[in-house]
This record gives sequence, C-alpha cells and structure tokens, in this order.
Amino acid sequence: APIAAPIATRTEGDSARRRWLGLLLTGSVALALVAPLLLYFGRHMDLLFMRPAQLAVTSAASSATSAGNQGVLHNLRATITMFWPFNWPFGPTGDMDPRRNLPGAPALDLWLALPFWAGLLMALRRLRTPTYWIPLLGLAGMLAVGVISEYAPHFHRVLGAAAPVALLCALALDWLWELRPARAARAAWAGPAVVCALLLLSSLTTARDYFVRWAALPDLYYAFDQGLWDVGRWVADQPPAQPVYLSPRPADHATLAFAWETRSRPAPTSFDARAIFPVTDGPNAQPESYAIINQEDFRGPLLLPELLPQAVITRTFTDFAGQTYATIHARASGQVSARPPQVRVSAPLGDGIALLGYDVQPAMPRAGDLIYLQLHWLVDAPPTRDWTVFTHLIAPAASGAGQVAGKDAPPGNGSLVTTRWQAGWRVLDEYQIQLPTDLPTGEYTLATGLYTADGAHLPLGANAVTLGSIFIEGAP
Repeated sequence: APIAAPIATRTEGDSARRRWLGLLLTGSVALALVAPLLLYFGRHMDLLFMRPAQLAVTSAASSATSAGNQGVLHNLRATITMFWPFNWPFGPTGDMDPRRNLPGAPALDLWLALPFWAGLLMALRRLRTPTYWIPLLGLAGMLAVGVISEYAPHFHRVLGAAAPVALLCALALDWLWELRPARAARAAWAGPAVVCALLLLSSLTTARDYFVRWAALPDLYYAFDQGLWDVGRWVADQPPAQPVYLSPRPADHATLAFAWETRSRPAPTSFDARAIFPVTDGPNAQPESYAIINQEDFRGPLLLPELLPQAVITRTFTDFAGQTYATIHARASGQVSARPPQVRVSAPLGDGIALLGYDVQPAMPRAGDLIYLQLHWLVDAPPTRDWTVFTHLIAPAASGAGQVAGKDAPPGNGSLVTTRWQAGWRVLDEYQIQLPTDLPTGEYTLATGLYTADGAHLPLGANAVTLGSIFIEGAP
C-alpha cells in the first residue's frame, strides 16, 4: 500500500497533465483556424453585424423593408409548430420555400414527430440530471436564430437544431427499444419492432416526399435558377467576338457568372430593358443577339421589335410548365434600328454623349398623373465618367414656381451606367415623373441634363437642355 499510493498519485497527475495539454493543443489549433476571420472582422466591424441587422425582426431596416417580418411572437409560434405533423389546427407548418422544403411540410413527418415530442417530454422530466440539458439547450439555442429573424420557419437558418432534434428522437426510440413488459416475456420483441416500423415508415415517407412530390414541383425551375443557368450556358457558347445583350439580370449575378466562368468569351452587356435599351445604330452594325428573360422583363419583348423590327427569335427557353422563360433575338449585320424620337432635339452634350430627342406619354397629362419621358441618347465615343441624368418640369415663368417635378437617376436606374456605354449606340432611356396633384392648368417646360457627384455638368457651359413644352390639365 505505501508503494502503490505514490504510483497512483503520479498516474493521476500525469493523466491530468495530459488532459490539460490536450485542451491547450485543441484551443491553440482552434484559435489558429479562426484567427484570419477574427482579424478580418476586427478591421471590418460593420460586416460582423451587417447580416444580423438585416434579418433581425427587431431591426429598423427589417421592419421597414421586409414582407417576411411578422414579429417575434409570430416567429416563436411558427418555429414551435414546425414540428407539428398535422395541418390542423395551424395549417401548413413548414418552410414554404421550395428550395428548402416541400412547401408547407413540417420539419418531421408523423413517424419521427411522435418520438421527438415523447423525447422532449422525457428530457424535461429529467432536468435534475444535467446530461439532459445538452439537447434542450442546443434545441433552444439553434431555434432562437429562426425566432429572431425573418420568414419563420426558415429551415436553413435553424439547420443547427438537427442534432438536438435527433438526440431527442433517439431518447424516446431508445426507451422504446429497451422496453421489456414484466408480464409478457414473449412480447420482448415488440419495442424493437415498433422502432423499426417507425424508422421504415419515416424512410418511405421521406423518399416519396423528396423523389416524387418535391421533384415534380414546377417551382423548382425558378427556385434553383434553372432558367438563368440555361441562358448563361447559351451565352457562354456564343462566339467571343459576337456582342450579346442580356436583360434584366446583371452580368455578375452568381448563377449567370458561374455559367460562363470557364468560357473564354466576355460577359454580355447587361441592362434592364424596363428602364433602358441600347441599340447599335447605323448600317454598319454587326450581328448581335439579345437574351431577354421574359418572366422578369415585360417590356423588352415588346420594345425590341419596335427598335429592331428585322430581328428574329432564334431560341426559346421554357419552364417546367411549358411557359416561355426567355427568348433569344438575333439581329443580322447591316440591319438599321427603327423608332426615331417623337420630338427631335439634336443637342451634343459632351463626353461623347448627344441628345437626339425624346418621347413623352401621355401627350396631355393631368395633374397627379405619371409622365413617362424617354430620352434618346447617341454615343459618339465611350463616356469617361458616370453621369446622373436629371429631368425637370418647370412651371411658366409668370407663376414664379420654378421646378415643380422631376426625377434624378443614373441611366436605366443604374443598370447601364454611362461608363459602360459604347460608341455607336443609340440608347433609349426612360424616366417616370410623378406630377403633383395640385398643379394648375398650363404649359410647362421639360428640361434635362447630366451631372456628377463632384458638380460637373453636361451640356458643358449650361445647366440644362430645354426639350420643349407640355400642356398639363390641372386639378379642378
């Protein structure tokens, strides 16, 4: 005994030192792995809290902009009932986004929901044993992310709850497996049989929901950007020297950019045809193609035949329901663009930009109406600066009211800024001007021009180009 005691003490001490050494080594490796991220967030603290501020239902930005923000109490109920396997009395309880779930289906089917709720009750009854705190705290912590963010239940945001949910299910299934009725020895197999039946039924239900019901959803075409991928791959297969235009998605959209990432051709010229439309002008125009996503751009398919009446549709992309998703319009070489401006102006502004004229609709608006002003720009040389367009509606001088309405915006609402304009383009650029409801009847003047943030203006040496007058019928 006197000899064994020091040996046992040394063994326990060595074991403790090894444990502390292991913890120190683990902590050092973890710190080394997370150090670059910590360093980055230390230099960009705004990014550390940017995403939570956007998604939290209590944030001002979320409350003001998101249709998915319905408050913490709503999210709490939605998060709890996501494990309820019946439509009654709550209705569909699952995530409605087809990218993440069979829309409305609960997080667990009936055969797993039963052991989950049983395991949850068992863990709550055994709270005096600290071991059962682990799944309960893990479940509460992981689900809290969904409670305080938008669009609950959002299965991706609460994916971390999968582990504690599995533990709670296993807790009830293990109890059932080990159940041995005292007076029915022959029924010892009943528990394992019920467990196997539950798991088998759950597997069959999951296979049916995933491979049959979910796989047949037409919404998956849009949920997983299948149309964008098809359009992007078509663009990637075009000759590098052939100009390709794309509306209304930007060329740096993740799905599109990935589609032509491995190709040698440059990205297409992207713009939003609902606000702007570039056309190569003149008889020397080379072959070009326009990819119009019809499901998002209602105006491009209507406007393109007016500007390029000889262009033909060479390819149509359809979704899973057979509806047109996108069309490819091809313009042959030498085809001249059409639709001249209703009112010609012909005003060189500078920096390679000239104003050819404008269209305005309606021709005789009323006070409170929305005026659609379309400016026709001609690009003589690539502009060197990002210009902002201003449009002014000016009251008669006798009234002394000055500017009564207008709209300032980058061309195409920013979808085709002037530094992306190319020589030889004619650009149709639309601005919507809301008229005040209290405008008196009379002749008003339309004016336009361009400026930059540092105060530069086009036309050079003048504040604006006077377009013409428009008669507005005022409020009664």
